[in-house]
Amino acid sequence: MAGTWASLLIPPVGCMFPPAVEPTTDQQAKIKLIEETFGADGFVLPVSEGGSEKVALSEREMMFLSKETFIRFLAATKGDTAETIKRLEAALIWRRSVSIEDVEAMAADCEPESRTGKNLVLGYSPHGQPVVYFFPNRNTTPVEQRRAIHAIFMLERARDLMVDGVTNVVAIFNFSGQRQSQPTSISVARTVIHILSAHYPENLSLGIFQALPWLVRSFINLMWPLVDSATKKKVRFDNNQARDIVVAGELDQALLLKECGGDLDMPYEHEEYWKALVETCLERRKIQDELFKAGEKKVGRSEREWKKRDTSEKINSRIV
Repeated sequence: MAGTWASLLIPPVGCMFPPAVEPTTDQQAKIKLIEETFGADGFVLPVSEGGSEKVALSEREMMFLSKETFIRFLAATKGDTAETIKRLEAALIWRRSVSIEDVEAMAADCEPESRTGKNLVLGYSPHGQPVVYFFPNRNTTPVEQRRAIHAIFMLERARDLMVDGVTNVVAIFNFSGQRQSQPTSISVARTVIHILSAHYPENLSLGIFQALPWLVRSFINLMWPLVDSATKKKVRFDNNQARDIVVAGELDQALLLKECGGDLDMPYEHEEYWKALVETCLERRKIQDELFKAGEKKVGRSEREWKKRDTSEKINSRIV
């Protein structure tokens, strides 16, 4: 089974990856200014939110500050360069504060909450986007102990699994099954929404909500005003087990979990899944680091230079 889990962490043959798109003349000028800001000699940022100690960018942070990231943040700020720089700085400091780049430490921290399979990254859309599943009714963590970082950990692993120009994910929120604990508090939900809006703009391609009970629908109605208009356009409320979404070509029936309307029958086996996910992402990141170091160590490079499909296939042959 471990091999099967690992095989679902690489894009299948036939994915229609996005073509390379050159920035517009206006974007190029703004990207150049952002590059000059973060690439300036002596550029430093605080090591934590509210901290006084400052350090230079790491290579991983340079990789985060890719051309694609600049374009995503510019889109979120409607082309405001100064605001984009401000938000990127805030994102970097937040990432440092929660040790985003320490995958093994984050995995150890998040694993206890993952044993029921409440959140997982598995499979891809026909366009090569990783699919992230959220099963809130599987959540057994006491309400007072729930944290936003678990969902962020899964989004980061999905980012590790992106190749060939893909920069966003498909997220499925499935509320089927018997609820095993109380619903997540409004404060935690607000924190997640804030983090996603502030630090992960334009990372969502499609958000699908399935089997919504009335209480959750009311909760979403309460949170809806906090969601930006661009994200609202990407949300689908699915009432027919993803049939319309599959027909529209946004999901692959064969790679969609059975409980969400697909044909993929994969009962969650935590030890096997977790091992495959963490090992695959660590190996992927190792090769990405090597490819980045082979080029010029600077911000503003394209992720296509180090997030390559053939790399994912080599990794899978090792993990399986």
